[in-house]
Amino acid sequence: MKKKTITWIVGIVALGIIVSLPIILGKKNDKSISVKTSNVEIGNLSSYLNTTATIKSKTIKEYYGPQLKANEVNFKVGDSVKTGDIIVSYDIEDINNAIKQAEIQYDNAVLQKQELINQKQSIEDKKAKDAELKNSNKDLTNIDKVSESQGAAMALQSQSGLVEISEEKIKQADNAINLAKISLDSAKSKLSSINSNIVADFDGVITAINITEGAIGNMTQPAVVVQDIYNLKALVALGKYDASKVIVDQEAEIVISGNRIKGKVVYIDPVAKKVQSATGSDVILNADVDILEKVEDIKPEFDVDIEILLAKKENILKIPAEAIRSDKQGKNYAYIMVENKAVEKLIKLGLQSDMEAEVMEGLDEGDTVILNPTAAIKDGSLVKEASVGDIK
Repeated sequence: MKKKTITWIVGIVALGIIVSLPIILGKKNDKSISVKTSNVEIGNLSSYLNTTATIKSKTIKEYYGPQLKANEVNFKVGDSVKTGDIIVSYDIEDINNAIKQAEIQYDNAVLQKQELINQKQSIEDKKAKDAELKNSNKDLTNIDKVSESQGAAMALQSQSGLVEISEEKIKQADNAINLAKISLDSAKSKLSSINSNIVADFDGVITAINITEGAIGNMTQPAVVVQDIYNLKALVALGKYDASKVIVDQEAEIVISGNRIKGKVVYIDPVAKKVQSATGSDVILNADVDILEKVEDIKPEFDVDIEILLAKKENILKIPAEAIRSDKQGKNYAYIMVENKAVEKLIKLGLQSDMEAEVMEGLDEGDTVILNPTAAIKDGSLVKEASVGDIK
């Protein structure tokens, strides 16, 4: 009985081996590459530029005060102001005193010139009288009287302290008047050019004050900064590779705290500028994105993510971006699966996004494309649809 049982078991094992051997050999000889696939389909495609931006106020003004003592600072940082509010007032007494001094100097210069003119006229009048007296006494018998009269006139001139006034002295007096006038005009111009008050030009919020009562203003920094913090924009710094993609009127979305806020590109700087960064210097082109919705949580100087819609197409042929392979010459290929073989297709691409690409030539709707084709996959390679666990 034992021998019969052993023989029976051996027979079953042998039969199992015979049945399984073709399957085992078939697996051993199966050189198919497991792949994941996707179908070429018709659909819509949008291309976005994903980058970051800084929130800025649409209206912001830096007020620079005069280099004078501040009499009153009427607001503090965070206060709201209305158009016409006096934020800071300055002491202009010194400038008014300078104007008064210049006016006195000018008046004195005018009086001094008039005095010289009067002296000159007085001397000329006396000379005329002497000449008249001399002409009226032509009789030689009266020579002694004439001499006596002339001597009396000269004595009178000496007693009065009058001296000859030259044209040079008159010119000097004119110069003194002109100099005094320049000083007076300069003092008045200084007063007219100085705003004794810093007045708000628009409704907003004070975001910086760099002046205190009694202190002298610093001309190197703004005394006051006012912003409209409720009408905002997003400032985007575009690199040289992205700048050519962005144009005015493109739609955008600002992403902050899970919210997506609608926006639109409204302005692009006409020239780029060089800025310093941690790695050296970069060249950027600034663009303004208008924020079309009011959101309380968003504040100036916040950094946010932004998506700018570069282009969109509808009802186009498209494939996943991971199905595309490119060579050194810049040609694009895709592999489609036909009867368990990989077939290489040269394709022409159109609009592309991070996830998908438009196919303009080379593929048809419904084709099965191989995703992430490895270097092992060639035209004609045996492939099979991956099952769970085949691709890690």
